[in-house]
Amino acid sequence: MRLTIAGMSANGCMSQDVLEKARHARHVVLQTKLGQVLDDAGIEYDTLDSLYEAAEDFDTLADKACEKLHRDDTLFIVLGDICRNNIAAKAVTRIKQNGESVSVIPDGSRALCAAFEAGVADGTRGVTMFCASAFTHIWDTNTVVVIDEIDSRFKASELKICLSRVYDDEHNIFLVDTRSNKGKIIPLCLLDAEPAYGYYTSVVLPSCSLEKKRRYTFADLVSVMERLCSRTGCPWDKEQTHKSLKRYLVEESYEVLEAIDDDDMDALYDELGDVLLQVVFHARIAQQHGEFDICDVTTAICAKMISRHTHIFGSAVADSPDDVIKNWEQIKKGEKGQQSQSEVLLGVPKSMPALMRSGKVQHKAAHVGFDFSDAAQAFEKLYEEIEEVKQSKDNEALAEECGDLLFSAVNVVRLLGVEPETVLQKATDKFIARFSIVERLANEQKIDMKSCGFGKLDELWDKAKLQIDGK
Repeated sequence: MRLTIAGMSANGCMSQDVLEKARHARHVVLQTKLGQVLDDAGIEYDTLDSLYEAAEDFDTLADKACEKLHRDDTLFIVLGDICRNNIAAKAVTRIKQNGESVSVIPDGSRALCAAFEAGVADGTRGVTMFCASAFTHIWDTNTVVVIDEIDSRFKASELKICLSRVYDDEHNIFLVDTRSNKGKIIPLCLLDAEPAYGYYTSVVLPSCSLEKKRRYTFADLVSVMERLCSRTGCPWDKEQTHKSLKRYLVEESYEVLEAIDDDDMDALYDELGDVLLQVVFHARIAQQHGEFDICDVTTAICAKMISRHTHIFGSAVADSPDDVIKNWEQIKKGEKGQQSQSEVLLGVPKSMPALMRSGKVQHKAAHVGFDFSDAAQAFEKLYEEIEEVKQSKDNEALAEECGDLLFSAVNVVRLLGVEPETVLQKATDKFIARFSIVERLANEQKIDMKSCGFGKLDELWDKAKLQIDGK
């Protein structure tokens, strides 16, 4: 059994090669009836139109189509690009599995058509095409990749190195001589092992399964999340909601901050991946509920960055970081329809950590001049708040004054040009380190920390400071 596949345009036109083949083929099948070309030539043919009308789904349609095509010396004329046609791809797979032959009358990339004919790759999931001289990298391995004009062993070696960053060395590729349309399947690691290369040498890389990739793209992460949340996916992932995931986003964000503080780049990219997962996870949940999808997320942030960087994407001028921030805040205020600075302050999320929120509110109030002129004035206010805490007569007043005290302390730190959240974290770490030494010294001296009194513990504290700080 031999099947030949050819293409026709949307108006039913086809090349002279296809028309000549149709005149001599025993059976001619059109994917759908278009135009009068075959009628005018007096060529009898069949179509798949009745199958389209009767089929309940694509798999049924493809199976029925393959049955109709499974006759010797059949010419199947498909609509559009041959290599991207789902029914043609299904037919090639079925016929190749039976050990029978398929040929293609090329209507596009000769290399891709050769790979399609060999049953190595089809373009139903998309095709990305490059010229070897312009190739630098590949991100999307979900599509078929075609690279033409590999004119030297050196270029083949360069390609192998680049491709090996994303594909496994043993990933099967199809090396094609486009003069003869003949090719062979080889592992990627042998791409530069051919005896000769030229403008006629092309390589076709079939799409790569998720499990076999060396590197993954953002699109791959979306695909992974789609599979995990699918009907047959992970039981835990399928049960999650926006609210159940809240704590993970906070936890992962703090782990990113820790990696930055530790200057640990390996941990940083790993933790950033965990944060990115949370973004994709929320988007997938929303998509399943018909609310929004990941493209809405990326569209929103891209649009925001473009609209708020008018000095880059527009005609505004910003010669310093302060100018950039000023423009940003003004544009943001307009986008949110905020008429007063009070509305801006109310827009700072209450879900933020209290320390961080207080600093942000103070910073935004300063944009309209509501701020101390320097840290010295803020110190005076801090001392005032300390006295008010001392003089508080009841628990309710004490709690309120303690809040004022903390708010004033944040204001002092901010005006000194220090980030409150970061330095408090470091102070807490320092306390833990010193306390650990105090506890160790107490154990070595057989001192009961609960009963020895604070005076003795303070002595141990001074020793701990000396060990850590040298003073």
